[in-house]
Amino acid sequence: MALVSDLMAFGMAGQLADLEGNNPSVAATAAGTSSTDATVLKRGQNFVLMTGTTNDGFRLPADAPLMKPYFLVAVSGASKVYPTTGGAWNGGSTDAALSVAANKSAIAIRYSTNGWYFNLSA
Repeated sequence: MALVSDLMAFGMAGQLADLEGNNPSVAATAAGTSSTDATVLKRGQNFVLMTGTTNDGFRLPADAPLMKPYFLVAVSGASKVYPTTGGAWNGGSTDAALSVAANKSAIAIRYSTNGWYFNLSA
């Protein structure tokens, strides 16, 4: 998929490019042991190379757009991933974490205000 910056370079409006394209990968370190103190990702961090330990976590951004995939790759250690505050994965419990084991990946997509889809690699 094209980067947001590439789409804008071809003349696509910024807001549309943000919905259609991805941003360059970013390295991020997990923190906290709950949804409230986990490392909060930014809206534009939708391809994340995660570093953490089993109890550390990330929380997806409150301003995450609908139907925009977030690609999460655990490059060093396992990490927990929380939806936005008040959100739930695949219709499960509110603010519950899902774990991404070392060397695994996941895709998270917000489909409603508090609803998130989560697909974990094998």
